[in-house]
Formats: sequence, structure tokens, C-alpha cells
Amino acid sequence: MKQDLSTLCFIREQTSYPEDYKSKFGYELHERGSRFYLIFPAILQSFDVMNRNRRMYTATNIMDRINNDEYIQTMLRQNSWIGEIDHPSPAFMGQDLAMNRIANPDPKFSSHFIRAPRLNGNLLEATVQTDSSNEHGMNMAIKIVDGKIVPAFSARVLGELQNRSGKPVVNVRKLICYDWVLYPSHSEALGKISQPLMESAIDVEKETSSKIVFFKELAKMAANNSEEAAWLCESFGLTADAVTGVTDDGESIIIQENQDIYVQPISDKNIKAKTKNMVAEWLNG
Repeated sequence: MKQDLSTLCFIREQTSYPEDYKSKFGYELHERGSRFYLIFPAILQSFDVMNRNRRMYTATNIMDRINNDEYIQTMLRQNSWIGEIDHPSPAFMGQDLAMNRIANPDPKFSSHFIRAPRLNGNLLEATVQTDSSNEHGMNMAIKIVDGKIVPAFSARVLGELQNRSGKPVVNVRKLICYDWVLYPSHSEALGKISQPLMESAIDVEKETSSKIVFFKELAKMAANNSEEAAWLCESFGLTADAVTGVTDDGESIIIQENQDIYVQPISDKNIKAKTKNMVAEWLNG
């Protein structure tokens, strides 16, 4: 049986509107006592083109996640598929960020609701309504009205990074939401996990027990002998400093690109065995 060497990844993918869309951007303003909210059309993501982060997504994959994910469909029926103000991150340098927090938007930080996502050509469009129930949604609305900004959105996903004919393509396994961000990565659409301490560990996937061990020397040794890790770093212009750790089972290398995390399986059996032994010795003191 062939080993699956697809790279597990947690990605927060920013997007921006086409330039000609910005001049057409408009919204409806609805007052509600001392509060108000906005409704406007948005482009959340583009497909089958390389984005500014040098990654590609496919419409078939994302639309399958939207149409067949029970959580997303339930949220859409209840008008409660929310996005947050920016992506979740630790409050302080060195703190861990639980995967449960990453994979579940927090209503306390919601800034907007996503309604009626639909595919138009190679663009994912939706109707967005700002959340007037808290400061984050009001902040978003005020910035749009007073600051005349065109809001940008960023996909928060768990998936696999695959090498398809030399191109890094993200196969999304779980689409969490589209958060509101200020800096746009798809040039077609608009509308950091802090570095943990070396001896900390965070969950890398909700349904597994794997954790990251920030052991840079061991990780670099494994990465130096991994064709897959070399391809990933070369694709995104990353240096050896991006290699930050290994999983606690010694099976995979951890590579970080700004706020994104990649978990790359180790293919070489000898390197894997050596990594497992060294991780076990390190964890056991």
C-alpha cells in the first residue's frame, strides 16, 4: 500500500476583490435603534489560479465542502455561519492555541454572517451581513461606512497540501469559515499564530492525538533528508528557519509559514526511525 505523503495543513488564506470590483462595491444600511448593520455582496475566494501565497484551490473541492458539510449547511439554514474579526491567535507569545479553538468560530468575536454562498465562474460569492450585536461587527460596519474600506476575507481551513504537476494545491478537508481581515492573498477577492516556545506542544488536528514538539535541531535533520519538505519550502520560498518541529510520534516534520502550519510526513524509513527514537528520548527526559 502506497504511503500517503500529502502535507496536513492549517491555513488562513486571505483574499481580495478584483480591482474593478472595488469601484462597484456598495452596501445596504439597516438601522436598529442605536445600532445598525450592513448587507453587501462579497467575493470570498477565487479558484484554479495561483494566489499571492503561491497556493491553488479548486472550486469542486470547496463547493463540495460547503454543500456536504453538515455543520456549514446547518449554520446556513439557521443564518448563523459566522466569521470572526481576524483569525484566532494566542493572547501572549509562547501560549498554545488549541485546535478546538481554531476549528470552531467563537460567537463572542463574530463580526459578520455569511449567507447564500454560490459559485460564479471561478469566484465564490456570498451575501455578508455585519453583526450588530457586538463591538466587532459594529467595528466592521463603521470602518466600511466611515473609513470607506472594502472588507477583505480570509478562508480558515484544515486540509492537505498536494503536489499536482509541480503546483501546490490545497485539498480542503474542513472549511471552517471566512474571517474578516485587513490585508488581502487572492488578487481576485476582497469584500499569526505566535511562535510557541520550544518545549510547548499544540494539537495539529482535531481528530488525532498528534502534537507538535518544537525541537528545531531534530526537525532540520529530518527535513534535510526529505524531498517532500524540500519541495514545500522551495514552493513558498521558505528557509530552514521555517522548520520548527516534529510531531510527538516522530512521523512528520512541522513547517511554519507565517500564520500557517504544515505537517509533512517523513518518507525515509531510516530518518523516521531515528526521529522517533530521538523524540521518545527527548519526551522521556
